[in-house]
Amino acid sequence: MKVIEDDRKDSKIVLLINTIDDLWYLKNILSPGDNIITSVYRRQEQKTDMTRSKAVERKRIKIKLKIEKVDFLPYTDNLKILGEIVEGENTGSHQSVMIGVDDEITLIKDLDSQESQLLKESVDNLYTNTIVFASMDDESCNVAILKSYGIQDMGEIVSGKSGKDYESKSSDAGYYNEILQTLKNIKNLATIIVLGPGFEHTKFYEKIKRDPFFNSIDVYDIAETDSGKRGIYEFMAEKQSGDILKGARLAGDEKLVQLFLKNLNKTELSIYGYDEILKYAGMNMLEDLLISESKFRDPETRMLLSQITGVNVHVISDYTDSGDIIKQFGGYCGILRYRA
Repeated sequence: MKVIEDDRKDSKIVLLINTIDDLWYLKNILSPGDNIITSVYRRQEQKTDMTRSKAVERKRIKIKLKIEKVDFLPYTDNLKILGEIVEGENTGSHQSVMIGVDDEITLIKDLDSQESQLLKESVDNLYTNTIVFASMDDESCNVAILKSYGIQDMGEIVSGKSGKDYESKSSDAGYYNEILQTLKNIKNLATIIVLGPGFEHTKFYEKIKRDPFFNSIDVYDIAETDSGKRGIYEFMAEKQSGDILKGARLAGDEKLVQLFLKNLNKTELSIYGYDEILKYAGMNMLEDLLISESKFRDPETRMLLSQITGVNVHVISDYTDSGDIIKQFGGYCGILRYRA
């Protein structure tokens, strides 16, 4: 996300959407009742002769919209915003707006501290390059892209190996070449993490390293007990992923959720539930607060966040396994600084 203009005095921020990840951040910054200024296309009918069909032009106009609903369509290129036009043509009518990459949008809003943090994260991610997983065994490979809000599946490639009589050399060549071609079609590819059980991931890693196409790309070979998505989440929860994934939001979320579960079972440093969070935050014992994305916009959450200070607040995406875990604990989980 790029900030084109930031006039906090007049509660005005002009943003340029750079990536699909930005749309997830924007979804969590916007709330019903907020005003935005953006452009839409309106059809303009032109009168013609009775014998001719009416020509229809699409005219780009600016409107100011009071938001009623925001829908993020994961792994697509659009954020859908519904609301009422409060300034511009057809004031008072309802309008749906689709915001995508390269679109400009003006927020008329006073951001709170958590919304400001999300905006900063999105701006800091402007130059983040694409991190891709090839999570595999000898039967199949899942290719997936790391996003701020989840893992985007690019597809499963099946090796075709079955039984004891397959031709190993030819099967390997076709299997590996199909994975390589899938990787080469991904834009802005910067890092590839090949992982899985057994020896297949290492054999494929060695093939990547022999291909000149990947000379400028960082490639890692990681042994895991699982393949597929489970292998990816297993890797992200491990300490070794820290240097590779660096500031990736999803990897940080996964580590926090795993720490929460570990503390819950062993150290009693984990708590959950709205009332427990409020209680320990008031005693200045809360270090990290994990809130499910679906709870982040609730009025009770806004009240909670307005009352706590000195706490690291993490909004956990609903589109991840970590988000499912947080929701199972009521949407509010915490990690304490010390035991009560």
